[in-house]
Amino acid sequence: MEQWQAEMKTLCNKIVGIMLGSLGLTHEDDMNWFQPQNGSDQTQCLFHLNSYPVCPDPDRAMGLAPHTDTSLITVVNQFNTGGLQVYQDGAGWVPVEPVEGALVVNVGDLMQIVSNGKFKSVLHRA
Repeated sequence: MEQWQAEMKTLCNKIVGIMLGSLGLTHEDDMNWFQPQNGSDQTQCLFHLNSYPVCPDPDRAMGLAPHTDTSLITVVNQFNTGGLQVYQDGAGWVPVEPVEGALVVNVGDLMQIVSNGKFKSVLHRA
């Protein structure tokens, strides 16, 4: 788990760096807020594990209510289990089919704010 967390942190830092760079935030002065603070040598990263086993009677399951994430990004490993849906204007709820070996990256509220809306926070449910 520690190795997985370290790898995900490295991946997240790369993705966020690329996203912020696309906004023109490439100079050290522009990116200082993203660097570790208060003498820490690590950026903030939350490693959260959830498990959503297949429900034997999905018509009776409530699941997670529609929501957006408050973070910059969220990386999801679906482990070949369906159930994740994103809301798409004009189409409604669209399933995110699991792809073996792939990760899903959701844009969070903070990235929407930092990007001034260029990146949209994704409304989703499971």
